[in-house]
Formats: sequence, structure tokens, C-alpha cells
Amino acid sequence: MRKITVFLIADLVVIGCIPIICAEWTSNPLENTAITTMIGEQALPKIAVDNHGFSYISWFSSEQGNYHVRLQRLDREGNTLWPDNGILVSFQPQDSWITDYDLAVDPSGYAVITFTDIRTGQSNPVAYRISPDGDEMWGSNGILLANDDNFDPSPKVCVTTVGNSIFAWESVPTTGDYQVRLQKISPEGQLLWGDGIVLSESGVEYTVPYLLPAENDSVYLIWHKETGPYYAPNRGCYVQKLDADGNFMWASDAQVYAPVVSGPVVYLQMCRDNAGGIVFAWYRSVDSTHFCSYVQHMDADGTITMPADGVLASTSLDRDHMYPAPAFLPQTQTIIVYFSEQDLNQITRGMYAQEFDLQGNRLWTDQGKVLIPLGNNDYELFMASGRDNTAICIYQAMVFGNQNAKMQAVMLDDQGNYVWPSQFVDLSTVSSPKLHNVMSNYYDGQWVAVWEDQRNDAGDIYAQNIQPDGTLGVVINQPPVADFSWSPLNPTTQSIVQFIDLSHDPVGNIVNWSWDFGDGHGSYLQQPTHQYNVPGTYAVRLTVTDNDGANDSIAKNLTVSYPPNTFNITIKPGLGVGITVMVENTGVQDAINEPWTITVKGGLLGRIDKNANGTVDIPAAGSKTLKTGMLFGFGAITISATIANEVQTAKGTQILFLSLVKN
Repeated sequence: MRKITVFLIADLVVIGCIPIICAEWTSNPLENTAITTMIGEQALPKIAVDNHGFSYISWFSSEQGNYHVRLQRLDREGNTLWPDNGILVSFQPQDSWITDYDLAVDPSGYAVITFTDIRTGQSNPVAYRISPDGDEMWGSNGILLANDDNFDPSPKVCVTTVGNSIFAWESVPTTGDYQVRLQKISPEGQLLWGDGIVLSESGVEYTVPYLLPAENDSVYLIWHKETGPYYAPNRGCYVQKLDADGNFMWASDAQVYAPVVSGPVVYLQMCRDNAGGIVFAWYRSVDSTHFCSYVQHMDADGTITMPADGVLASTSLDRDHMYPAPAFLPQTQTIIVYFSEQDLNQITRGMYAQEFDLQGNRLWTDQGKVLIPLGNNDYELFMASGRDNTAICIYQAMVFGNQNAKMQAVMLDDQGNYVWPSQFVDLSTVSSPKLHNVMSNYYDGQWVAVWEDQRNDAGDIYAQNIQPDGTLGVVINQPPVADFSWSPLNPTTQSIVQFIDLSHDPVGNIVNWSWDFGDGHGSYLQQPTHQYNVPGTYAVRLTVTDNDGANDSIAKNLTVSYPPNTFNITIKPGLGVGITVMVENTGVQDAINEPWTITVKGGLLGRIDKNANGTVDIPAAGSKTLKTGMLFGFGAITISATIANEVQTAKGTQILFLSLVKN
């Protein structure tokens, strides 16, 4: 047997024979799609999906006494686009055991893969960028991220929205504290951070980093700080946001959970919310025997929204709760976490789920929802993903103590209802050892699960898609649904109208937006702005096209008017028989039958409290003079003149028939 070591994970594999690679997604869970069936061990798959729904799948291939790195590309229908068993990315020498590695896709649809090999005689991380045609853009030997005597396992990568690749890895020097190191590479292969960035702290081990993209060229770094002995560390989890130059952007690190004295965190999964934040789920020992699962949420600005150190998925003290997998539901702004429920001896096992709001309140009782009660079966390696108000979980199911497993899936809505009539759906019913399963995000009407499968020999790589309705096989495209709104709802010729795309695609992704504003102008932006120069009613049409070429359009009437007329009012100062007011029309259209009033209050004698009113026509940029009748009285007076929404006041004095305006 050959032992595979995946950083913090170890599994055993055996040897067997080879089937034929199938094309296109199958609807038969007894078949699945073979990604590679080469002789020997094919291990540790990863999957990453580009913006057009094409996916890359990578793995380690045991060939000629060495672990090679291979990569395959699939279209949306599950057809492999490169030769059988993929392309050879690297044949550089590896240890007899392998650590974890990472795979991502950049905005241009190129794969970026990073792993550790021993080409230099030491364990150093390397990076490759592979085009959709299979070309190695950073050379056949890739780019060394470090070349030193440190042990540098399990590098991670994420690609920023502008296309630069950022790498992070744990670096273990021969003496001294563990470090986290980072490097940034442009699409052309330029090292943008020189010799790299080293993060360290005296007396503290920096370990197990992760990366997630932020806006523009920034990135979130998630890593652990550890103290205590290596076999029982006190491990806390922290987040920082790095700018384009690798500088920390926050004054202090966001603390997901503080270092735990009673037992280290042994598992961490993350997903994103729809506003740039991060959902964390993990489990740990609280008394060396009892395991609890937790969840935490962080906003995009680093604000922790749940109670410090996370919230329990279940408060039950007589059960273990392990392997939590989080999914964010954008429609309801809630989080569903699937987890394994076990007795304290870990002999009987089941499957539970819990829902949280973003403040950390448990929504499905303190114990969660029972999906599968405790029994003799085992449920492992949960993976979850949210869409609208539902969350899917893909996992392995087996008889406890038996390595032969099948792949299954379940989907719940935000109310805890099963979405599929059969409740649980089989992805793979082949009874065989299955290891290291991973799962894509939702794209083009499907999720894709990939796993290492020993149905034939020491291990092959298989994949299976599943659709939101629980069916397997090639997704039948449905056209997008076009819709939009605008703001302000009643624009004028002075308004900048913001058009808001409300379209959605039930299966694929919308890739093109075509706007006709109805006045001879248009746009191809998703959320354009436009200004109308002439009042009138315009038929605005939006046409959207998905990645399969299907389209839909909708037209709505938008009425544009002149802005309301505005007026300058001057209450004329000086002596007069009655009050005189001059009104200027500063608008762009004639004022017709515009109502006006002049009110005079005050004085000691009668006939001072008097209103004058009427309507007036004032041409655009013109003026008119308005006047009260004769007034009679004595004493201080207050004058108020109103036209449309404009009001002007003044003070004055009435002396018998003379009206003196002071201002």
C-alpha cells in the first residue's frame, strides 16, 4: 500500500483495474463520469469553474514511482475537452507522500494551480497557469514561489478580480516559529511582491492559511495563530484584508475564534455571503472527548456579526457534532449548516442541519433538524452550497466500519422542508471506497461533485453533476427571464436615470445585456445610466442572452417630464399702497395658470390680515409682478408670498394706507 498524506488528513488506498472513460454527464448513478482511469493511484481531486461554466479538475497521479500533477477541462455538458486522463502539468519529483494543494480560475478562464514538490531537494511551493487550450503560460516548469530550506506545505491560491494570482502557504523553518508567506504573480508571470511577504510573530506559530478574493486587487487572508505543544496546540483563527501591495488594511485582525485551550480546532470550512462577507464553520473538542460544531459570520469590512468565538450548531451535551458544512442563502440572508451527529462513543451516527440568521440565532431549535437519526450508517465529508432560499449538501454514506460508500445529496429550504420528493438523491451507488470529495459552486443549472474512487484499482477520479430539482445528467437549457426597473421612478430631463437589471437565468448564466433606451441610444452594460433631454414617453427594451445563446427581452414605458418650474420671489421694499411682489420663472418651460398667494398679517387696526391670490402665466425665463389691494392699519406686519412650492417672507410696517417693506 502507498500512504497519501493530505495535510491534516491521511487515507489508505489499494490496487485494481481500468474501465473506459465516459463522455457527457450521465443520469445513471451506477456509471458517473470518469475523469481519469489510469493504472495506479489517482488522488486528491480539486475542481474550479470559469465564468462560462467550464470546469477544470486536477489531481495527483502516481506514475513511474512519482506523483505527477494532471489537469482536465470539461464543458458544461460534462464532456472532457482534453485527451483522456488530462494533460500532464508537472512530472517534477515529489515525496512518497503528498500535502494538500489548490486550484483556481482567473477572469480570463485560465487555470492557476499550486502545489509543493522537491525539485530543489527541499519541499518548495510552485505555481502554474494553464490556458483553456492546455498551454503552460508560466513555462513547463512553472514558477517557484520559494527556494529555501523550509518545509512549505499545502499552498493556497486565489485570483483577484483584476486577474492577479495571490499565493499563501505555511513555512516551517529549521529553527524558529512557523510563518505564513505570500506571493503575488501577474498573468504574465511577474513576481509582484519581490521575494514575497513573510508574516510571523515571536512565540506564536502562524499556520494553515487560506485566501479569498475581495474587491478589485485586494484579498482576505485567513490564518491560524498557535501556541502550546504541536500535538495539542491552542489554535485561534484570524482574518486580515490585504491591499494590492500586501499591506494590512485593518487596524486589528478580525478574530473568528480565540485560541482554544481545551482542544484544537480540527476542521474549518468557509463560504461567501452575497455582500463579500465570509461564513465560517468548524468543530473542536471541548473536553478531549466531546466535539462541538460552531458557526461564525464576518462582514466584508471585517465586522464579526455573531457572538465572540462562534455559535453552537447544537447545544446537546450528550452528542458529538462534527464536520459542519455551511451554505449561505442569499434570498433569506440566512445560513444553513449540515453536520454529523454522533453518540459520545462515535458508534451510532446520523445527519442534522441547523439554520442561523446573521446575528447567530439558531432558527431550528437548539438541537437542529434531524435529517437522518442516529443509527449504524455513517455520513462523512459534507460539502454544502446555497442558492436562492435553498441549500444542498453532498456527502458520503456508508455502513459504519465499512469503507465502501456511495455519494448522496439532500436539499433543504429556509423553512427546513425537503426540496426533493425523494428527500435524498443518489449521485453514485457504486459500492467502493471514496475519498477526498470536493464540490463546485452552482453554475449553469448544476453542481458538480468530484471524488477519488477505488471502484477499479488504487484510485481513479470520478465526477457527477446534480441539478436543483435533484436530477442527474445533462442540463436542458432554459432561456433567461428579462426584467428591469429604474430610479428615479418619475424622471425629468434633469435626472440621471439608473437602470437596474432584475433578470435571472433558471439554468445558466446571463452573459450579455443589450439596452435600447427608446431615444436612439443604448448600452451593453448590466446596470447602465442614461439622461433624456426631451420630455416624453419612451419604450425602453432590455434583451438578455445566456451562455447557451438563449435570450429574452422585455419593454417598459418610461415617462420623462420637464422638471417642476422653480421661481425666485422678491417682496419689493419701500413705500406703497399695498404689497408688491416680483416673481421670476427660472424653469425651462412656461408656467401656465400657476396659483399664487400673498398674505399680510399684523397691525393694530382692521383690514390688515388680508390674503391676495390668483393664477398667473409666466413664460420661461420671464417675470411677473403681483400685488395686493389697498391695505389699512397701523403697526408691524409680516408678509408671505407663495407660488408653486416656493415661499418668501418679509417684515414691514403699516402706517394707515402706506405699506413699508423693510427687506
